[in-house]
Amino acid sequence: MNNSAIQLNWPLLGNEHILNYLRKSLTTGEVSGSYVFVGPDDLGKTTVASHFAYSLLCQNRGKSSVLPCGQCPSCRQHRLGRVDEAEDSLASVHADLHLVKKDKEKKNVSIEQTRDLIKALSMSSFMNSYKIGIIKHADTMSSEAANALLKTLEEPRNKVVVILISTDLAKLPETIVSRSQVLRFHQVSTDVIYQYLVKEFGIGRVQAKNLARLSLGRPALAVKFLQDQEFYQSYFKRTESLLNFWRMDLNGRFAAINEMLGPKASGQEAAGLARRILETWQGLARDLILCNSGQVDLVQHEIVREDLELAGKSLPLPLIMELLRSIKQAEDYLRANVNPKSALEYVAMSV
Repeated sequence: MNNSAIQLNWPLLGNEHILNYLRKSLTTGEVSGSYVFVGPDDLGKTTVASHFAYSLLCQNRGKSSVLPCGQCPSCRQHRLGRVDEAEDSLASVHADLHLVKKDKEKKNVSIEQTRDLIKALSMSSFMNSYKIGIIKHADTMSSEAANALLKTLEEPRNKVVVILISTDLAKLPETIVSRSQVLRFHQVSTDVIYQYLVKEFGIGRVQAKNLARLSLGRPALAVKFLQDQEFYQSYFKRTESLLNFWRMDLNGRFAAINEMLGPKASGQEAAGLARRILETWQGLARDLILCNSGQVDLVQHEIVREDLELAGKSLPLPLIMELLRSIKQAEDYLRANVNPKSALEYVAMSV
């Protein structure tokens, strides 16, 4: 069966170079023992990892023109997801597929989790096929966990595949990266996401345009904005908070931060929320620069375009640049385990 004859039954939007590479691997049987899927969140890295795994586990691989076939006993153990169901595509447990991800209130993928994975991968396959491990948040592995995994990668076993999912290649040990095939996921064009939302969800063109821009090239995020109103409203409140910051005194800014964080004032969950807040603010600051330079048609937050234009006229460019600098510094503080509330208050005091 030649490479072009295989159809990958995978719900990936954009990043066709990834599909082409993995299609060739499945066709030739030249499968690496370790892969690193790297790129921003919400691009489909986990979705591709799960479907690549299920294609390797498919009992009709080499016979079927579609992978996974969806018909064999192995395929029937799982449910194939859409592009917006990255986590759900691993919802059903397969005996030869193991998922590791960082606990919500933990900073790292732990040594215990990694040892459990290594032990599971060392056992014989239940279906005389591959044994596959997927590690989400791989760039958060503790040094002990990374060293334990490295020993496994240094002595690869036949038909054992490890897929590391990361947002930042530089945070992974070079010794692990050098032993892996690195596949880079890129942001998807706004037009591709727009067309997908209109075709697959039947929404209006104005709404599709707004969500496609707001997602900043991340299809799964666009769908989440569409389907999760609580998530969308939370995001919208963050945009309003920054646009109103320049009108508030310091006490008002601190009160807005308290409201956004809610009871999650500390811990890893609060740190994750603070990172999302900073990401929103960073996007808005860039939009303010575009408005300041008269390029309003390029803004990410089209949905609050009038407010952006008003703020862009009122805020001098040096102040906006200082805001971006303080956001970057706050991100560094979070990585250094500074209290999330304190990191956000640093931004509040900088503008």
